[in-house]
Amino acid sequence: MPRASIVPVAALLLAFGLAAPLTAHAQQAPTTSWQQLSPEQQRLLGPFRDHWDRMPPQRQQQLLHNEQHWEQLPPQRQRAIDQRIEHWQQMTPEQRAQVRRNMEQFRQMSPQQRQRLREAYARFRELPPAQREALQRQWRSMSPEQRQHWLQQHGPRPHPQRMPHAGDHRGGG
Repeated sequence: MPRASIVPVAALLLAFGLAAPLTAHAQQAPTTSWQQLSPEQQRLLGPFRDHWDRMPPQRQQQLLHNEQHWEQLPPQRQRAIDQRIEHWQQMTPEQRAQVRRNMEQFRQMSPQQRQRLREAYARFRELPPAQREALQRQWRSMSPEQRQHWLQQHGPRPHPQRMPHAGDHRGGG
């Protein structure tokens, strides 16, 4: 991995918590000095070099765990994450704040609502690029009230369950 992508990788590992929560064992782990790290660990954790030896042991263990997780990801997944980090770094503070608000709203949705949103997004991604761009332009041109109205009319809906028709006499006598 090129040196330029190390900082984004480290930022991702910290900001998005790719690793599982720390275990009780990791929280009580001894401090690991920078010199004790392997050359590969030092390469990936390079952005933390200057303050590594002053970090609390649990923070060091979290970063080491994240580094191990990163190394196990397929190269294609690593590249995709690098691209997302670069996109994040190019955002304005206002755009980042909006993303955080959107994520909080997503977390507050029911599992069913989240699934419907994922399905709607998948359908959107299947559209031809020109049609996606047209829909994005249309959405950006709407006022918040118009967007709300559009969502009520066209937004993701629960999957209707098949209701038997009055004339449907299956299995009956």
